[in-house]
Amino acid sequence: MFTLLRRGLHFLILAALLQFFSPFLQAQANRAPSGALKIGFLMDSLKVERWQSELDRFQKRAAELGAEVLVRTAEGDDDLQFGQAQELLAAGVKALVLVPHDAGKAVRIVTAAKAKQVPVLCYERLVRDPDVSFFIGVDASAIGELQASSLSQRAPRGNYVLIGGSPSDINAKILHDAQMKVLQPLVDRGDIKIVSDTWSKDWDPAEAYAHMSAALETTKGDIVAVVASNDGTAGGAIQALEEHKLAGKVFVSGQDADLAAIIRILSGTQTMTVYRPLGSQATLAADAAVTLAKGDAVKTTAGIPVENSNIPGIFMALVAVTKENVRRTVIKDGFQNLDTIEKSLPKDKWPK
Repeated sequence: MFTLLRRGLHFLILAALLQFFSPFLQAQANRAPSGALKIGFLMDSLKVERWQSELDRFQKRAAELGAEVLVRTAEGDDDLQFGQAQELLAAGVKALVLVPHDAGKAVRIVTAAKAKQVPVLCYERLVRDPDVSFFIGVDASAIGELQASSLSQRAPRGNYVLIGGSPSDINAKILHDAQMKVLQPLVDRGDIKIVSDTWSKDWDPAEAYAHMSAALETTKGDIVAVVASNDGTAGGAIQALEEHKLAGKVFVSGQDADLAAIIRILSGTQTMTVYRPLGSQATLAADAAVTLAKGDAVKTTAGIPVENSNIPGIFMALVAVTKENVRRTVIKDGFQNLDTIEKSLPKDKWPK
């Protein structure tokens, strides 16, 4: 009898211990295996919706490949990002994925990685240094051309506002140059006039709102199109347009296919956004980072000439998303959720 009671007591104690430690054990099981390849991921910021989504996809794929991802976010601080790079290199990462805040200042990160013989994969923003091992992203000039051409086809005459991204982001400058490549012939002919051309520090929608408000005051609302370089700056511009009762009457571009932008497109206040399969981009980046971490070369035929070298890379396809193709693009790809969109809009605005 005593033996049975003792066994029962042992069972209850064991069950209690298992219940207590179960969350810990599950968390341990979900972690990358001991001795896994370490990959460092240096983010500029997670403030924009797309970046957290892409980071999640990257981490998920890396875990499937048996790699552990060490993430650091600099929130726009170049010195902090450099310090984080040194920290990750000291922690023994075998590859470094980099989204630089300032691509020029980030050259020192590439130099530090080279000293440790750690390959650097530039994600979305290229550090123009021949020691970069790989690039994955899009052709920023193609985005700018798509934005400007989409609006100029709809508004071939009138006053234009250009709202650029962060002046420290090389992609923002490439976008602007590409937008002007499309618009300059129209300017030269006198068909359109650029009444405001500004930058938005760190892609801040509040700065875009201020720039748009000033342009509206200067022109007394006589504006036909706003070439906004991403969806955040588009949102800031549209807020100012709404306050002047011009939302939906002025053509506005964007980029990233954020949920808020898709809702604005279906509502009629934003004209288009540039979309590329960001989930696929993050997954491909994880594949490439793991390959580089193992000391192997990533197979690709694409590349970017930098100085006397050619940086291999993968370029994602681009799609102009309008209210006519929302369902066939971002919803079909699973990038945005149909139920969430429909809950945010009246039925007559639902994607067709």
